Amino acid sequence: MGKMEKGPSGNHHLNNHAIKAPGRASELLLFARNFVKHPDMVGWMLPSSPFVVDAVLKQVDWEKARVIVEYGPGVGTFTTRVLERMRPDAVLIALEINPDFCRFLADSVHDSRLKLIQESATEVQSVLARLGFDHADYVISGIPFKTLPHDTRGTIVRNTHSALKPEGSFLVYQLSSVVLPYLEQVFSKISRDSSLLSFLPARMFYCAR
Repeated sequence: MGKMEKGPSGNHHLNNHAIKAPGRASELLLFARNFVKHPDMVGWMLPSSPFVVDAVLKQVDWEKARVIVEYGPGVGTFTTRVLERMRPDAVLIALEINPDFCRFLADSVHDSRLKLIQESATEVQSVLARLGFDHADYVISGIPFKTLPHDTRGTIVRNTHSALKPEGSFLVYQLSSVVLPYLEQVFSKISRDSSLLSFLPARMFYCAR
């Protein structure tokens, strides 16, 4: 059964279907409140728009994706959509350091394929190993690289590259292009996209290992 490791409220038994109990208003309020408390951690006061979610998830080959990692799931804007599209035998590993978001996701998303881990994206390799996986097929990230220290940016990108399978992909969505030089140092194949339909234009970077 799925569980939240190192979370504030212990283990949570999950069933086989993703369920979002709270409404959209609750999600927006929690997200905005955490932006005020931790602006550098959250990056923006609103979750990603449906346009950004759809654009990024179009890059995933759902038939082949068995192990997917998400950095910074927040209130589950991407998480629930990934679970809806994933194979029944796939797994989604969500790394979130914010305890409020961890509590929210543990209480509102119930799916045995979700492994919610309260750890930093820098620890992706050790988390995969602890869960019994050698590599990930995809890593999806919306964490705000602009507010991260220089060394942390580089560590996350390098560790992500190492955590991916030989044909795996790192899918990054941001409000700035700060992450691009770090991606270019590690990934040889990078395509770019943008969404002008968001409240703020989003930048997407799709990196192939």
